[in-house]
Amino acid sequence: MDKRASLIQAFQKELKRTRPMASPRCIDSFANLWEYEFGSFEPLPPDLKRLVAYRAAEIGWTDDDV
Repeated sequence: MDKRASLIQAFQKELKRTRPMASPRCIDSFANLWEYEFGSFEPLPPDLKRLVAYRAAEIGWTDDDV
C-alpha cells in the first residue's frame, strides 16, 4: 500500500473511532500531516477533500464556499 492510501485509511479508521467532539482535532491533525507530506489536497478522495475544506472554512483557513 502506498503512503497516501495508508494515511487515508488510517484517517478514516480514526474518524470512525473518534467521539464527535474530538473530530475537529482529528481533521486538523490529518490536514496538517497531509499538507506537510504531500503539499496539496488535490489527490484526496472527494469526500475527504470536502471534509477538510469544510473544516478549513469553519476555522477561517479559507474564504471559499464549501
